[in-house]
Amino acid sequence: MKIPAPPTVLIADDNPTNLNVLFEYLSAQGYRVLVAEDGAGAIEQAQYGLPDLILLDVMMPGIDGFEACEKLKESPQTKDIPVIFMTAISETPYVLKGFEVGAVDYITKPLQREEVLVRVRNHIAMRLLQRQLQAEVAVRQKAEEELREINAGKDVFFSILAHDLKNPIGGLLGLSEALVDLMSIDIDESVRDMAIDIRNTSRQVGELLFDLLSWAQMQLGKLEPKPERVSILKEVEFAVALVGVAARTKKIEIENEITEPIEIYCDVRMNDTVLRNLLGNAVKFTDRGGKVRIRAEKKETELEITVSDTGRGIPADRLPDLFRIGKTKSTFGTAGEKGTGLGLPLSREMVEKNGGRIWVESIPEEGSHFHFTVPLAG
Repeated sequence: MKIPAPPTVLIADDNPTNLNVLFEYLSAQGYRVLVAEDGAGAIEQAQYGLPDLILLDVMMPGIDGFEACEKLKESPQTKDIPVIFMTAISETPYVLKGFEVGAVDYITKPLQREEVLVRVRNHIAMRLLQRQLQAEVAVRQKAEEELREINAGKDVFFSILAHDLKNPIGGLLGLSEALVDLMSIDIDESVRDMAIDIRNTSRQVGELLFDLLSWAQMQLGKLEPKPERVSILKEVEFAVALVGVAARTKKIEIENEITEPIEIYCDVRMNDTVLRNLLGNAVKFTDRGGKVRIRAEKKETELEITVSDTGRGIPADRLPDLFRIGKTKSTFGTAGEKGTGLGLPLSREMVEKNGGRIWVESIPEEGSHFHFTVPLAG
């Protein structure tokens, strides 16, 4: 084990007796001691030895203690080394001048060895703490710089994903839907099943990609809400249209009870994503021939929107972690649909960024009710 070096003290005094007494006393206390007989020597020794503390006499020939301290504080190498002045003059203006040039303490002559030792110990302890803090700050700054570089790389990566994958996936989704629609009734069943598998896989890949891109943009601070006035009726009709194909495939009825064009104030993209996720999940986890219902109710300054289903429901032990990233697990829908595991955590973040809340009530084998709020337009 490496034994740490003892703290170093530099003593600068033109009085050989004081110099010798302090040298022997502090050396006996376990300190490494450097000495100088004038201000110029003190500056030279400090730059060479980089002591942990400097005991500096004020009245010295040539460069006095005040000027020596000023020069030490001007140098990047020595500016943080604490300086204690030693002087027989204790008048207030004299003491204040010492603090003005950068001293941390004052000891009056004749020196009392016990007093010197206490002050030396205290200021060296503070110096060591200061160094530890500086080291921690340096480590943190390096980590922050590395994090900035990583985030810059992520920005480039997700830009490539958004540019090079989003449009082709969108095209694939459209083509796969058209392919299924074009299949005639009397076509070979295996070919039709293959077309349906292509469509379902395309949906899963598209859902995963769009959720990943939205989540990543939010984590990187690239997706900030831009609220505007919009009709909830328009929003819901758009979301119902998006999940309509999947609902018709499973013979699920979507009952939209929202008939009034109530104006809300939110980021349209985020609100669309929340509605799409909640309606999509309701269809996914509802058995063939079931029902999904969406309704809204005004609550003072906000609108509470509820998406209900007659699906399989959610076990009580899963409810607390349902909206937490990394805690909720992706499960298969009633027709084997695969989820991303990001939809609900992403919806929570988007609802909260829009100034709302989201929660769920569910009974296994009876269904679920997902509620979220959005501010009403003032």
